[in-house]
Amino acid sequence: MYNHQLDAFIKVADTGSFGKAAEAMYISPPALIQQINLLEGRCGFKLFNRSNRGVTLTPAGKSLYEDAKTLIWLSEESLNKARALAESSETTVRIGTSLLYKCRLLPEIWARISEMCPELKIEILSMNEYSQRGETFAALGKSYDLFEGIYGSTGWKGLCSFLELERTTICCAVPKNHRLANTKKLTMQDLNGEYIVMPIEGVSKEMDAFRHHVRDDFPTIQIVDSRRYGVDTFTMCEVDQYVLITHPIYADIHTNLVTIPLKTKYTLPYGLVYANEPTPATRKFIDVVRAMNEKNTINQNNGISK
Repeated sequence: MYNHQLDAFIKVADTGSFGKAAEAMYISPPALIQQINLLEGRCGFKLFNRSNRGVTLTPAGKSLYEDAKTLIWLSEESLNKARALAESSETTVRIGTSLLYKCRLLPEIWARISEMCPELKIEILSMNEYSQRGETFAALGKSYDLFEGIYGSTGWKGLCSFLELERTTICCAVPKNHRLANTKKLTMQDLNGEYIVMPIEGVSKEMDAFRHHVRDDFPTIQIVDSRRYGVDTFTMCEVDQYVLITHPIYADIHTNLVTIPLKTKYTLPYGLVYANEPTPATRKFIDVVRAMNEKNTINQNNGISK
């Protein structure tokens, strides 16, 4: 991580003698002097004043001496941090969570996996509320290993890997004082004349298909594009009396909005989003969850797809 000639430099500065420094490092004095000469050559200036009485640091040498000790300490800390991360990647799965990407299925999944694979551990980490989609995936595999949520089947392709666990339906969220707020189940006809907020095109093929259905068959419905769903999106719908195209899992995000099922054939994939190059622990975790899902042992009575 750092030039080990600095070790020789610090030892000479501490002892004030090439001979004593060489003895302490179990090398010959000529070999030690050669390392110092090479270091001075790399620096382009003298580090020591040399005399028959020993060696002393030059002003430049004194400056480098303090910085070199800090550099060595930082290097060791960096190695220790990387070593700990490498070791944890074998046993620990870091799960990201946020307002939109809550752990809904994962608690039950983990309860089962912890019995099957006691060597695995999980760490729950808070995900930042990124303003750009790319920032979420830039952190995936670095700050956290996976998160649970709806998958953008078009826009997310290539940015991450995905394990589908189930399909989630489309709902509408409206303010509590909206004319549709007391409706038990909505039809597309109920939305005539409304402004509906939905994701921009190119994120989800399922939502794009739903968008085309709205445009082709319900021309009085006005579509308002949202580049990303966040708290501000839900607040906008409350203030402007818009209808938010949403899903059952988001029903608890904004207390002033009522989430109502929409009668439509369109559903979206829901599951685990993880890094394209998962850690060994993440790969094992995903493999076990996939096997559980294929056997239909993951609880479906969770309210996600309803």
